[in-house]
Amino acid sequence: MADIISNVLNENDEFHSLILSDNECAEELQYQEVLAASLEIFHLHLSLTQIEESPESSQGFCDICMETKVTNEMFKLENCSDHSFCTDCIAQYVQSMIQDHIFSVTCPGLKCCATIEPVSCKSIIPENVFEKWEGGLSESALLDCEKFYCPYKDCSELLIYDHDQDIIECICPVCQRLLCAACGVPWHTGLDCDKFQNDEKNREDDLKVEELASSSKWMKCPHCKHIVQKADGCIHITCWCGSQFCYICGETWSESHWSCQISE
Repeated sequence: MADIISNVLNENDEFHSLILSDNECAEELQYQEVLAASLEIFHLHLSLTQIEESPESSQGFCDICMETKVTNEMFKLENCSDHSFCTDCIAQYVQSMIQDHIFSVTCPGLKCCATIEPVSCKSIIPENVFEKWEGGLSESALLDCEKFYCPYKDCSELLIYDHDQDIIECICPVCQRLLCAACGVPWHTGLDCDKFQNDEKNREDDLKVEELASSSKWMKCPHCKHIVQKADGCIHITCWCGSQFCYICGETWSESHWSCQISE
């Protein structure tokens, strides 16, 4: 009887072992399926990452030098998304603009009005260029009618003239010399601004005539200083003031001046 019971118990133990083995297989199979699904998701994510980080997407094309550059060599235009340029080209472009005293720098793209701010280029241009750029923008912010430079060439300090005030005679705070703020010239003692400006205009016109007379070889009457243009005829000139002179040498006329025509 004991042998029978023992045999039954052994068979039960083997049965339970078989059940446990089946359960373990099921769990193992489920684990393998989960692992395979996870690997598939991983490979899909890896392939997408490789596409996003492909060499083609990490490069840019510069519209100035017409070369392909890697991303870290490209300049980021904050106000323009239509054009792309490399850092080297933008640095040279900005320096060229500042050197030409053009402080409102825009995108070099054709007909593009997007502005380039100094701070965005601070790390790629020399410090003195950056400072000149910012100073130029500050100066340009002033109205043209409100600013002028000290008229003394060894000073040329930027000054501001307040049109709401009647004070026109002032002293430059830098060179301490007297000047006229309204005319932007050294102080014109004894003349009001209108008289001075009229005289200056006449003086400029006279200079233009003097230059024309000199280039055309016109002569001045030695008596009244009136400029005479000889269209034709001899060298013996009679001015409207009555004075007679030689058109070759400009001296008062004498018969000896006929020799000037021969030497001419």
